[in-house]
Amino acid sequence: MRNMDFWIRRIHSLLGLVAVGGFLLEHIYTVSTVMAGPAVFDKNVAALAAMPFLVPIEIIFIGAPLAFHAIFGVIYALKARNNPTSYGYWNNWMFWLQRMTAYIAFAFILYHVWTLRIVGKAMGHQLIGYNFMHNILADPIVYAVYCLGLLASIFHFTNGLWAVAITWGITVGPRAQRLVSVGTMALFVLISSVGLTALSHFVK
Repeated sequence: MRNMDFWIRRIHSLLGLVAVGGFLLEHIYTVSTVMAGPAVFDKNVAALAAMPFLVPIEIIFIGAPLAFHAIFGVIYALKARNNPTSYGYWNNWMFWLQRMTAYIAFAFILYHVWTLRIVGKAMGHQLIGYNFMHNILADPIVYAVYCLGLLASIFHFTNGLWAVAITWGITVGPRAQRLVSVGTMALFVLISSVGLTALSHFVK
């Protein structure tokens, strides 16, 4: 049983790094192309939509890994003891934020998929382009939700890299862990800056 839990945690960690991280970074890159203009963004979205076997790829390489990571992530989060107010150490706060952002990111992804893939299709938008995103994000509440969801998703990924490094034995010792923690927070600031700047271009 312990051996099974060991491998499930390793798979959960790996999927968070490769599948979820790859999905997030691809989204950030595609969205960031709007900074070059609406036409460039529409061109990149069209190129993605024209990929052969897109739906099976999304299900196998994105949907299933996301579901696995989310389900076991919730299980581990419910088992965890969160005590940042009792023991206000840096790692305790990061541990707590990792789980809180997981809940926010998961809810945001469901909302994002529902808004773009289901509602968008129902409205006759076969291709999600600049105008569609502009109309959605023009609502200040929706824009705030997207900003919060984006920040939560990026934090969960970047801070998760610190946990991945420990899980896979990459960082051994407090000094190495501190260095990785600083690096992941710097990465969080960098990716968040790109993501938030890109979102602001949809409402200009």
